[in-house]
Order: sequence, then C-alpha cells, then structure tokens
Amino acid sequence: MIEVKNISKSFNDQKVLKNIDVIFEPGKISMVIGKSGSGKTVLLKSVIGLHMPDEGEIFFDRREFTKAKIKFKREIRQEIGMVFQGGALFTSSTVEDNIRFPLDLFTKMTKAEKQKRVDFCLERVNIKDAHKLFPAEISGGMQKRVSIARAIVLNPKYLFCDEPNSGLDPQTAILIDRLIREITIEYNTTTVVNTHDMNSVMEIADNIYFIHKGENWWNGGRDDIFYSDNVELNEFVFASELYKKIKIAVK
Repeated sequence: MIEVKNISKSFNDQKVLKNIDVIFEPGKISMVIGKSGSGKTVLLKSVIGLHMPDEGEIFFDRREFTKAKIKFKREIRQEIGMVFQGGALFTSSTVEDNIRFPLDLFTKMTKAEKQKRVDFCLERVNIKDAHKLFPAEISGGMQKRVSIARAIVLNPKYLFCDEPNSGLDPQTAILIDRLIREITIEYNTTTVVNTHDMNSVMEIADNIYFIHKGENWWNGGRDDIFYSDNVELNEFVFASELYKKIKIAVK
C-alpha cells in the first residue's frame, strides 16, 4: 500500500499540487485522471521520487519515503516497476537486453539466472521469438509489452504506468489493459496508472482519482462515476457524445 499524505508541490511560485491525500491499495489498479496540466504527472513523479514535495509525506507500506536517506530510498526504488509513456526502450539494445537492464543494475544474479528471469517475463507478457529483435523491429503493442516485462523483471511490489495505451489502437489497448490487470491480481501489486483513456478507466480501474487544478477533486470506483454530480468530473469524463449517452442510459 502507498499512502500519500498532504502532498504539495510548486514550480516557480506556481502551486501544482495542493494538499493531496490518496491511498493506493495492493492488488488493485488505481487510476489517476485529469486534464493536461492538472498535476497528475507531477503527482506520479513525486510518489516515485523524481520530484521532492514541498510539503507532506509518502509511505510505502508504512515506510516513510520522502525524507528517507538515499540508501533507504534506493531500496524502495528497487521495489518499483515503471512503464513509461512511449515505452522508453533503448533503441540500440535488443528486446532481451532491455529487459535484462534492471537485473544488471540492481542484482548480483548470474548470467544464467538473469536469462531465466528474462525468458519468464517475456513469456508472461506473451512474447515469443523476439529476444534478439530491436524495438524498431516490433510493433507498438509489442513494445509496450516489452516495457511491461522490463517493469516486472525485478518482481516489484509497486507498478506505475504513465499513459500505457498512448498511441495504440483500441484492440491493442484492451490487451495491454488486461495484461496490467492480470499482473496486478496475480502478484498482489499496488498498481498506479496515469491515463487519459476513458476506455481503460471503465474497463479495469478499481479506484479513480480525478485531479483538478492540483487538487484531489473526486475519487471513487468506476461505477460511481455514472452517478456523480461533480461538474468538473462529468465535463472531463463525459466530453464525448458517446459517453454522454452512456451516462444518460445508466441513470
């Protein structure tokens, strides 16, 4: 479990996050949604330690992270898997080398042990016969699955995904959603997803946090969205005519 308590963050006197309180639970997918510039990406980067909050505390399973010593922060970071927007694979490295990278960086495993773990993770994301290929030689959907394989290679307790469906067609996006869902349940992972994709929200979100102008403006489950009277949430989620019709039909 990750507890975010009263987090605030400013850049150049502009307050981007304002007293954010959220809880991300193990075995569940927490989705952070909001307009571009709302502060959701800053929130994610603050939680994983890429930004230092001006105020507040972050706890990973009751371990205080924000003010911890570098050595202790490094230990917690080894328990974090990250799926970056666009995949962020090393273009000059093969698929298996990309996945092996965290093992080379953080473990003392033998070459054979690393290969066994790489093979397992590739199998887990349903990729075969692509070990020696380079990212440019595989599809966008496969690149995302390789990115997920790399994120889980250290068997993380916490998985963060930044726009995992960005640039994917609807069918491939559904496959990525289901994969994230399966991994979360299978390993009891605390999974946090930043997304604009309302299809993903409706498909796999357990908990939803709507960030608006740097504040935690609304939170609830995906069914709760249809019955919310929060004006800003409704304007964001039901912007399309299709979702407006769905909301009316549900009510």
